[in-house]
Amino acid sequence: MKSFHDYLENLQSQAKKLTESGPALNSIFAQEENRLKREDEASSLRAVYSAVEKQLQRLERTEASVELGHSQANLMLSLGGVVMAAMGAKSEQLSATADHLLQTPANEQQPFGLVMVCIGPKGLPDDARAVSISQLARESNRPEREVVNKLQDDGYLLFSEGAFSALIDKLIGDVREGRLSLPISRYKLAEIAGLNKPKLRIKFVEAE
Repeated sequence: MKSFHDYLENLQSQAKKLTESGPALNSIFAQEENRLKREDEASSLRAVYSAVEKQLQRLERTEASVELGHSQANLMLSLGGVVMAAMGAKSEQLSATADHLLQTPANEQQPFGLVMVCIGPKGLPDDARAVSISQLARESNRPEREVVNKLQDDGYLLFSEGAFSALIDKLIGDVREGRLSLPISRYKLAEIAGLNKPKLRIKFVEAE
């Protein structure tokens, strides 16, 4: 009986220790769960940056290709106009074509190459993408500065590639330290990036 009594006392002692250590274990588990959650959110931000960077690179290649094609087309038009004018085309159709080619500017000052990161109303990580400001300007026949200002007026946040990279680095640091959690609203992003100040209108130096 004594050995059985000692066994029960030992079980009771172990149960008491487990009961006392329960809150501490729960706290440890909660801290680890929170840490893993922060790491997952940081990974999500890194994935967003990687996806947007690929979009930027693709748009930059497209813009370079379109600009090259535009330059080559203008060159061909210019050369064609000179040749046709020199031939002194007699038919009305050829004469009209020659006049059109001669009147077409060799360089129509179309914009190329300006690509930016655009963050929409849903913020991060769900509403970020790369956009070609130059393409939008060409399609709408507006200057790039007007396109940028219109997007800003509509509530979109615009970043250069470098500024977006710096923003993501800061966000990842804040998330991992527990100062921030996903999702991050557009308004919070504007605050972090210092864009809540009076809006600075985008100005471009016009080529002479």
